[in-house]
Amino acid sequence: MEITKSLQKLLLNTQGVQHIFVTDKEGIPIIGVNESGEEDLRNRMQLINSNQITVEQIPKLNLGEQKSAIFCYESTALVILQISSLFVIIIASSEASIGTLRNLRHQLEPIITEIMISDEGFRLGHLRLYKAELLESVDTVEKLQQFRQFFDDPRCFARLLDLFKDDSNKKMALNYFWRRIRFNREAMDRILFMATKDNKALLDLIHESIPARSLEFYRKMFYEDTKRMDKITTTIEPLPICAKLKDVGYESIKNVVREMMKTKKYEEAACYLMRSLPKVGSLESQPSSWYFDFLNACLVDSANRSIPEFIDPDYKIHLDAYNTQCRILKISQNKSGLQNELPNTVKELEEPEKPESRTQEHYKKYRMKAFSDEKLERLEDAESIELRPYQQELVATACRGVNTIICAPTGSGKTVVAAHIILEHFRTMKAADKPSRVAILVPTIPLVEQQCIMLNRYLRKTFWVDGMSGSEPVDENGRAPNVLASHVTVFTPQIFINLLRSIRRDDRLYFTDFSMFIFDECHHCDGDHPYHVLMRMLHRFDGPKPQIVGLTASLPLGAGRANVEAALDHMMDLCAKLSAHSISTVRKHMENLRYFVKPPVDDIKRAHRPEYDSFCQSLEICMRKIEFAAKPELEKIAENKVINFRVEETAFPVQKSSMRYENFVGGLKNRLAELPGGKVKHQLIKMLEHLGYYYRALCLSDLLPNWYAYSYLRENMAKEIFPDRRDSTTIQNQLKKLFEKFVKPNELNFKESDSGEEKEILKMLHTILREQYVSDPASRTIIFVTTRRLAQYLSHHLNTVKIVDGTNRAVGFVTSSNRSSALSGQTAEEQRTVIENFNQGTLKVLVATSVAEEGLDISACNLIIKYNNTGSERSLIQRRGRARARHSRSILLALDGSIEEKELENIQKEHLMRRCLEHMQTKSENQMKQLVETKINQMRALHEANLVRENEKKRSLEGKCYDLKCRLCGAFICKSSSMRIACDSQYVCCDPTIWERINARVHSAKSLAIATLVGKPHCKGNNESDCNEVLGTIVKLYGAFLPTIAAKAIIVDDSEGLSGRPQCEKKWDSITADKFCVEPITESDLKVMLNSLYNYSRQQHLQFEAEAGLAVKRALTEMKKEKRPFAIQE
Repeated sequence: MEITKSLQKLLLNTQGVQHIFVTDKEGIPIIGVNESGEEDLRNRMQLINSNQITVEQIPKLNLGEQKSAIFCYESTALVILQISSLFVIIIASSEASIGTLRNLRHQLEPIITEIMISDEGFRLGHLRLYKAELLESVDTVEKLQQFRQFFDDPRCFARLLDLFKDDSNKKMALNYFWRRIRFNREAMDRILFMATKDNKALLDLIHESIPARSLEFYRKMFYEDTKRMDKITTTIEPLPICAKLKDVGYESIKNVVREMMKTKKYEEAACYLMRSLPKVGSLESQPSSWYFDFLNACLVDSANRSIPEFIDPDYKIHLDAYNTQCRILKISQNKSGLQNELPNTVKELEEPEKPESRTQEHYKKYRMKAFSDEKLERLEDAESIELRPYQQELVATACRGVNTIICAPTGSGKTVVAAHIILEHFRTMKAADKPSRVAILVPTIPLVEQQCIMLNRYLRKTFWVDGMSGSEPVDENGRAPNVLASHVTVFTPQIFINLLRSIRRDDRLYFTDFSMFIFDECHHCDGDHPYHVLMRMLHRFDGPKPQIVGLTASLPLGAGRANVEAALDHMMDLCAKLSAHSISTVRKHMENLRYFVKPPVDDIKRAHRPEYDSFCQSLEICMRKIEFAAKPELEKIAENKVINFRVEETAFPVQKSSMRYENFVGGLKNRLAELPGGKVKHQLIKMLEHLGYYYRALCLSDLLPNWYAYSYLRENMAKEIFPDRRDSTTIQNQLKKLFEKFVKPNELNFKESDSGEEKEILKMLHTILREQYVSDPASRTIIFVTTRRLAQYLSHHLNTVKIVDGTNRAVGFVTSSNRSSALSGQTAEEQRTVIENFNQGTLKVLVATSVAEEGLDISACNLIIKYNNTGSERSLIQRRGRARARHSRSILLALDGSIEEKELENIQKEHLMRRCLEHMQTKSENQMKQLVETKINQMRALHEANLVRENEKKRSLEGKCYDLKCRLCGAFICKSSSMRIACDSQYVCCDPTIWERINARVHSAKSLAIATLVGKPHCKGNNESDCNEVLGTIVKLYGAFLPTIAAKAIIVDDSEGLSGRPQCEKKWDSITADKFCVEPITESDLKVMLNSLYNYSRQQHLQFEAEAGLAVKRALTEMKKEKRPFAIQE
């Protein structure tokens, strides 16, 4: 895994690099990585571009003295480097620097050395499978004596000779001899020469050709543990495996193995089996099938069952992908079978909601058994729930079946409250002889698993709990049966919405399938959040509605609301959006709540910047010089009206470290994107990028020792493209000289171990932590910061200065589970590990971004520090709620006056929220219901008015049809009438002839909530030239491959319109508002497109099918999340 991680780290730290592959001198793939981890090489080694270069051609290329070659295309670059006897293939986007890509050679060389060592290990491991044949050549004492030098102790070798001379002990002597030489390269080369000197057949057998695809998987059994195959051959039971290898291609191998086993040559039989399987070339499916057939054969026998996981910890995922490919291959061999792949869809005229509820009893067979019967018997019974008095007060209204928002502090046990409400709901529904099923909505993916675990504590062995976030593998039965088999399902809201709207019958869920919705962190139900989208759908549904329960620690007051009336109105909006007729808070049992949930003491400490900081001064000098160089060009653009841009918009803010400065630079960069390509645009964009670097360095310098800011700048400069140094006029070289002249001289003043206490805010942080851990060494602290980068750097700094407990391992950081950032992005698994270490006390301080504010299961801590960081009044409440221990404190360290003002404003808003809640609770349940219903009717009337306007617009655009053309070359793509909307946001082309006008290329597959992204469509161009412009993506939706078209990639040919020229828009909303309507995709559209790609290119179709099958594997590898629902007691 270390080699893979090293390659992946190099990829993530190099801008624009998408894939790195390593092949041997024959072009056979050894390893490949992308930003998610190790690549599946089977479908990645065909490097698709306009020259159709394949890995087999790479060893034949003339790479010249520099041992490198570069191929540049419209949107990608392909770099080939030869390092020693291996080839490195780098695929990068157009934003990558060619110079940087070339310079990767130096960073790749140590990794390639490791791979070569591993490759030598593979060769020796392969030789060891010929143990019996090689030892046969050592048949005399003279031959044995040729290996004397490989024995350190002469007496040991003398005893070996004595044993060898005794025929009864000869076999034992040879085994001892083998154990001494088998891992020594020189010794193995000598015995190979000895064995093959007079036996050319053995030499041919050892070097017999293995098909490239097969060799890839054979190598896998040695990769990173060259002794893995030795362990397999000493433990494997060959006969049960032979019994399960059904393909006729295995017959000769099976016969030989059985004969060897009869004569008790157990190890020889195992070695023969493992070295022969990769050479099978007559399998019905593909050369690499032996590997998966072998894994499947191991799984059916208890003696061999542990071997697949030993070879590949993710073998289950890979087997699923292989089985998918086998099914696809069988279908493709029978073209009529392909039509049968069309999923069973919901009929267009079918009622929008089924009147009956589908009970769990009918779907029991779909429940995933996570435990054997023996384990199920040993599983503990569900924990009983004993509510505290304040919790009983919170659940009372919801347990009466009333739609309710429960508002209670973080740490008050809202999950326990939810579990109690669910149990009471099931009892009530059962007593009324009505079916019941609960959907719990959580805002983030990590919370799906967390809530499943928590709820299973109270529901296991009686009720079935499952989770669905969209990253799970989908079997042929679809998603709906798994949900319908469950009593409680935890969803992310978007996957739930997609299933409620799905036209595939096996995915389709209905509102009537559920009797209760629980919204965790329900304050998100606003704007375009999926919670609000879901509730708007429910408001429009006329059938029986589920009970609604919302859970939150804070209710919204609205932006800029500072009076009771406005805040009350906003709260009532939330009630209306959730159809909640009551808000439950603790009133009668406040003392009981305060006993269990102690609010921390709030404190605000103001810090000041140093009066003079030479490093910060050098940063600001660079920024002013860049601004001075950019301003004349910006003013010229504004004066010439090249884009809609005013001269006054070119004035850079004076305060360089303010948020306003960052917003200004970002906005300016977006505006300049509208400029036509050219030198001026390139120079301005580069200057703005560097201003962004300096701004972020200034922000880091405010809060950390200057070394961190300098390191950040140095890293970004190292990634930049720097053309020929002799050309001093290029913008890159000018920007580099600026850095080297003003910033780099500071490097001599920096030390990584610098405490940074000349900065008042950092000194205050050190003092607070030092005093906290002297007075209470068992303390737990969360430090909230604004960015992931700052979280990582501050964690590193605190460990370096050993403030907490004298060690350099007491501080960790947690950020969002998002790998889009090369720096400090965390997978869900990494996030979970850090939180577990904090909860268990291994880590005593957690530096966190806003991800730790809500939902995540972080244990009680007694100190919250907001490090020059504040948010909304909701953030104030959520963060303070993390300090649940007794005598806890919440401290804001504010460097900026605006931060302090914002915190005080949040405190005022929190008091306002409490006043509003008290006012609302003076109203009776009927009064609240009337108020909420009035609000709902107002919203419904507004929605209906919008629908009327939308229908009028559709009528005005009815019958209009345009040619959609490539923005770059003007080639015809499709008619506007062929466009459809899928999954609410994907604009797809349903013209079966579109494949003739695009090059469909495989891209890194990604499993989305309903669709699977498998590739990208590139414009073929017109008769005059090739184009290769990326038009969008290619997705697999309900069995059909569909090209999505991005609005920014096309122009609408409006030659007959008022403008008389093609119109270019960046958003589909703008196009559909003025030009034509796009209808939702239908079953008939899917049927038209289902076979279209297959009819055009069978090979392309199968390639995309394989990518779709592997997308599940990639999604699960990314999440590193094992799903273990609890089984039901029958």
